[in-house]
Amino acid sequence: MFAFLTSLPGVDDVRALVNRVDTARHHGVPNGCVLELNLRSVPPETTGFDPVAFLTGAGRSMALRDTIAAIHRAAEDPRVAGLIARVQLPPAAAGAVQELREAIAAFSAVKPSLAWAEVYPGTLSYYLASAFTEVWMQPSGSVGLIGFASNATFLRDALDKAGIEAQFVARGEYKSAANLFTEDGFTEAHREAVTRMLESVQEQVWQGVAESRKIDVGALDELADRAPLLRDDAVSSGLVDRIGFRDEAYARIAELVDTEDSSPTSDDAEVDSDEKGPPRLYLARYAAARPRLAPPVPSIPGRQPKPTIAVVTVEGPIINGRGGPQLLPLGPSNAGGDTIAAALREVAADASVSAIVLRVDSPGGSVTASETIWREVKRARERGKPVVASMGAIAASGGYYVSMGADAIVANPATITGSIGVITGKLVVRDLKDRLGVGSDTVRTNANADAWSIDKPFTPQQQAHQEAEADLFYSDFVERVAAGRNLSTDAVDVVARGRVWTGADALEHGLLDELGGLRTAVRRAKVLAGLDEDIEVRIVTYPGSSLLDMVRPRMSSQPAAASMPEAVGALLARSVAGIIDQVQQTFSGASALWLGESRL
Repeated sequence: MFAFLTSLPGVDDVRALVNRVDTARHHGVPNGCVLELNLRSVPPETTGFDPVAFLTGAGRSMALRDTIAAIHRAAEDPRVAGLIARVQLPPAAAGAVQELREAIAAFSAVKPSLAWAEVYPGTLSYYLASAFTEVWMQPSGSVGLIGFASNATFLRDALDKAGIEAQFVARGEYKSAANLFTEDGFTEAHREAVTRMLESVQEQVWQGVAESRKIDVGALDELADRAPLLRDDAVSSGLVDRIGFRDEAYARIAELVDTEDSSPTSDDAEVDSDEKGPPRLYLARYAAARPRLAPPVPSIPGRQPKPTIAVVTVEGPIINGRGGPQLLPLGPSNAGGDTIAAALREVAADASVSAIVLRVDSPGGSVTASETIWREVKRARERGKPVVASMGAIAASGGYYVSMGADAIVANPATITGSIGVITGKLVVRDLKDRLGVGSDTVRTNANADAWSIDKPFTPQQQAHQEAEADLFYSDFVERVAAGRNLSTDAVDVVARGRVWTGADALEHGLLDELGGLRTAVRRAKVLAGLDEDIEVRIVTYPGSSLLDMVRPRMSSQPAAASMPEAVGALLARSVAGIIDQVQQTFSGASALWLGESRL
C-alpha cells in the first residue's frame, strides 16, 4: 500500500504534465511564457552549416536577422508575456548592436523586459541593456559607460628597422588602410575622420540612453568621465534599477509579467525562480516554433503564394573567386565575387522573386570582385527587379561599391560606410633578406613580369602605372557613385576621398536614402516592388549555407530558374535544404596584407 502511494504523481509531476499539454496545445510555445536570451556577444550576421556542431549537438547560434525577427514576432504574440536577457557584451560593432537594440526597444514598449548582468563591461553593452524595461546588475559589478575611443597601430618605424619598405598608392587623403605600414601616427585627415565618426556614434548612444532611462543627455558626459560606475553611483544616477543576483532578476520578471505595476521584490524575499513563476523558453526555441496560435490556413486551389523577397548577403572581405569560410567550417567568412554574382543572377532570373535586398556587412576588398557584384546589381535592376542595399555593421570601400547601384540604400545610424577611395601597393623585403643573409634572384621574360615581387621596389615605370591605375579606379568609383546616387561627381568627391562616415552622417551627405536595419530595407523593397509595405512576404536567403548547398553540383553557370529542369532541381534542393536545416535545429536544441591587386 505504501509503495502504491509513493508511486502516485506528486504536485510537481502534475504541474509538469499540465505544462507539457499546454505547450503542445500552443504549438511548442508555453502560454504566458518568458523568453530567455543570452547576449554575451552580438549574434553573427549569418550562420552556416557547421558539421562539428551538428555532430556534437552543440547547435549553432542564431543569426542577427533571425534574433531580431523573433523578438519582433514575440512582441505581437499573445503566448509571450516577457523577455529576460543577460547582457554582457564584449567590444562589438555599433551598427549591429543598434539594430538589435531597436528590436528590444520595440518589445519593451509593449511587454515587460529585464536586462541583468554581472557587469556591463563597455558602453555598447550598457547601451543595449538600456532598451529593456528594467536594468539589473550584480553587487560587485560596474557600468562601463566610458564613451568611445579608437586605437590604431602604426608599423612604419618597425618596418624601417626590419628593412621592409612599404610602397603604396592611395587615392583620397582619408584612405587610411595603408597608414598601418606608411605612418608613425594619425595623419590630420585620418584623425579628423575617426574623431567625427566617434562623435557621431556617441551622439546616437547618448541620445538612446537618455530617452530610455529618462536622463538628461548632458549628464551622461559627466557620468562617463567617472565611469566605470560602481553600484551606488549606477543606481543613484538612474542607469541601473536594482542591484541583485540572477535568481532575484528572474523573480522580478515573474512579477512584471503578472502585473505591470508591481513593486520590486523585497531584499529578503525567498523565491526559487527556477522552480516557480511563468514558464520560460529560449529565444532560439521560440524562433523555431510555429509563428502563431491559429491553425494553418488550408491550401486553396488558385490561391496566390506569398510574395518572395530574396536577401543576398555580402559578408566579410570581398575577394575574387568563390569565398566562404576561411577555415571550413569555422573561422571568419569571405565574400566571393563569383558566389555573390551567381546568387544575384539566380534571383534576378527567378520570376517568383519580387525584389532583392542586398545585405552588406563588409569592410571592402578587391576592386574587380566588387565591380563584378556591382555589375550584377545593375543587371538585376535592368531585368525589372528592385534592389535595396541594407548595410549592417560596416559597408565601407568595396562594401559601398557593391551597394551604390541599388535602387535605395538603407543603413543603421552607426553603420560604418563610405570610404570611397582606392589603395594599391606592396611591401618590399629585400633589405630584410639581405640582413638575414637570404639570397634571391629572378629570371623574367618581360620588363614587368616580376613587378609584384617582394624582392624589389617598383621601377619608375611600374610606379607610374600604379598611379595611373589608382586614378582610373578612383574616377570610376566616383562616377558610378554619382550615377547611382543622382549626384554630380564634384559633390561625390567632396564626401569621398577615402573618408568613412557613420550612417547618420552618410544620410546627410546623400550617400544613402534611409536609416534602419534589414526590416526597414525589406519594407522599402516591398514598396518598390509595388506591394503593400505591411504585406507578409516569404524571405529566401542567398548564397545557401546548408549541407546540400555545399555538396550538390550544378549543371552549368546558367541561373537555376532559367530552365525547367534546373528550376525543378532548385525547388527540390530548397525543400531538402529546409528539411536539413530543420533537423539541425531539432538536434541542436533549437587588416590583411595584399599583393598584386588594387583594393577598395
